[in-house]
Amino acid sequence: MTGSSPKRDPHGGADPYSKLSHAQDRRRRTLPMVIGGTVVVVAICALVAILATRSDDTDSGAAAGTGAAAAANAKQETADITVTGEPLPSMPEMAPGSHFTDVSTDKAIGMPAPSIDGSSFDGSPVKVDTGDGTPRVIVFVAHWCPHCQKEVPEIQQWIDDGNLPKGVEIVYVSTGVAPERGNYPVSDWIEKEGVTPKVVLDDDQSAAASDYGLSGFPYFVMVDGQGKVVARGSGEIPMDVFGPAVDALAAGKDPTTAS
Repeated sequence: MTGSSPKRDPHGGADPYSKLSHAQDRRRRTLPMVIGGTVVVVAICALVAILATRSDDTDSGAAAGTGAAAAANAKQETADITVTGEPLPSMPEMAPGSHFTDVSTDKAIGMPAPSIDGSSFDGSPVKVDTGDGTPRVIVFVAHWCPHCQKEVPEIQQWIDDGNLPKGVEIVYVSTGVAPERGNYPVSDWIEKEGVTPKVVLDDDQSAAASDYGLSGFPYFVMVDGQGKVVARGSGEIPMDVFGPAVDALAAGKDPTTAS
């Protein structure tokens, strides 16, 4: 990770890694209760069981299985991850005013998206099997990126308002973790924002980001039901652009021409 300030692109993205795209070449890979004045001593084993099985809902109000629920019981901020499949080329620059790359020149369009096998903050497994027939929006975020800090709550509000099409999955990849750059730990941020999509943690070398061709934050990769990349974008995408793009993805259409 570089400790320098993130570069700003004309589309609102932040690019922290001038060399990240080249990493592909290096990596293919209970207290006593008083009842009626009588003290009831709870067995230690029972107390341990209660504490060990507390639901995430009790801790944070987040539904079990969500990114926020996993974040509420965080044990880790990065984790080992396995990325399977041919790495995507680095995302090319976008045309001024555009939120997505040009499908005619982005070499990743039409390529099979790599599958991801990793875990979330609480150690629970998170698998992104791009060949399972599910259209997905894979969003790479960095905790210190101001654009990510703006985009994540906007996407969450869009989801909370009932706009996510049935059958489409959004999954976040937390990457570029750098405690010294602020808004850390990542888990606190994700819990605070009430993130409902699952969050998979990248490793300390940003392997998933590298293999997905990330060049700025936030970074979006849209994958169709056949597991092929159909759109890539970076920077803050307004919900009046993001929403129609996801609707088009659900309908099997080109997301880049939907807005």
